[in-house]
Amino acid sequence: MQNEAPTQSDGNDRPSDHELARLRDRTDELELIISSLTTVALFTLPGWLFERYAESYTHLSVTLVVSGGAVVPVLTGLSYGLGACFLLHLLARAYWVGLIGLRAVFPQGIDWNRTVGVGPLSRERYRQKLPDLQTAIKRSDRFASSLFAVISVIAIAIIWFAMLLTVTAATGGLVGGQFGATNQGIIYASLGLLIIAGGTTLLRWLMDAVLAARIPALRRAGWFRWLVGALGHVNSWLIPQRLVLPVRLTLQSNTRPVIFSFLLVLGVIFIIIIGQVSFQRSAEFTVSDQFEYLNEDHFDGPLFRSSYYEDMRTGKDRLRGRPIIPTFEQRSSHVRVFLPYQPLRDNLLLEQLCPGEDAALGAACLGRLWSVQLNGEAVDIKEFIASERLDLGMRGLLAVVPLEGLSPGLQLLTVIWNPQAGAEDRPVDDRYDSARFEYRIPFLFSPDFERPLEAPAP
Repeated sequence: MQNEAPTQSDGNDRPSDHELARLRDRTDELELIISSLTTVALFTLPGWLFERYAESYTHLSVTLVVSGGAVVPVLTGLSYGLGACFLLHLLARAYWVGLIGLRAVFPQGIDWNRTVGVGPLSRERYRQKLPDLQTAIKRSDRFASSLFAVISVIAIAIIWFAMLLTVTAATGGLVGGQFGATNQGIIYASLGLLIIAGGTTLLRWLMDAVLAARIPALRRAGWFRWLVGALGHVNSWLIPQRLVLPVRLTLQSNTRPVIFSFLLVLGVIFIIIIGQVSFQRSAEFTVSDQFEYLNEDHFDGPLFRSSYYEDMRTGKDRLRGRPIIPTFEQRSSHVRVFLPYQPLRDNLLLEQLCPGEDAALGAACLGRLWSVQLNGEAVDIKEFIASERLDLGMRGLLAVVPLEGLSPGLQLLTVIWNPQAGAEDRPVDDRYDSARFEYRIPFLFSPDFERPLEAPAP
């Protein structure tokens, strides 16, 4: 019996329809597994991202703050957007599985002779409008597979562009910081990237899809072909076309192109908006506009903030390097004040206050940033103690303010950052809202009095 030699592929053979069908059945199972696991992970990822960003915020430099401020909102919006898409995909696949089960049990589909409660006119209309089980299965399968592919396209495009935006914004911040315009550098660099991305895309579409399609002579012009190719080369840097275009063009050409493009752009905009709103909600007290009768503008005097008191701080307070006292109610004769050192905020000013060898003074140098007042009277801090608070995740200075001679009741501790600056002075960089910050910390002085022993009556 002669053995048959196995045939070898020439490397150009494509899988047969039968092999694709078998592979297609296996991918459906993988889609269900991926959707179910990824949906849970995506909805929990934003909280984890914000926690990591908040706990390291006071340690970060300008570059890292800009990078984190750009990446965290984008990834948050991407997580919620993709999580919603995966949930919708999971529902579509569950519906698809249900239809397959129905067809296996009831291959004949709807028995119109036994549709009790449906009149002849409604029955006729339903028979014209409703698809059979096989058609419904194909439609749900097509929708689920298309949605799964769109998810990957959006994720790849947004993550890639977010990386470019982060690098561009950080570079702009570093350059702008050399001229005292960090924020302007970030804004101009980011706007420049967005203008290049939108402008090259629109110009390429106008030249190629409009002009070249209508004027054949332009297609043969060397300069015109070179210009369109250069625009395409720029777009290939902005978006990974080899990963995105095969999926996008396949779906676009097999669906309604205008509607598909509109929904794709709308999805990207939705992800960016939901990311910004979620990040702002995680960092600020509220994103609501209903606090019009008690907003920040109404706090002209002391402002009770949880970030001023160690026993009231929350995760949001870690984003704010404000002075801290132990608690609102003080019972002892002294109150300790922790003055946090935040490199992003302090280093630029310390370079002017502690030039040259003065920087080696450590706590004494950092102490020039602060002054303390108690009920409007200046407090002479004899010594600042360098402090490392692992419980707060910060380093800074520890100052002790005496409370002797105060009457019990509500007191006001005012801590001033950069007291040398006047109210009208210009900040050293546009990252600061002003050149001088005042933190007004109210507290209740309620000392523990020791009553003297009374002599017994004679």
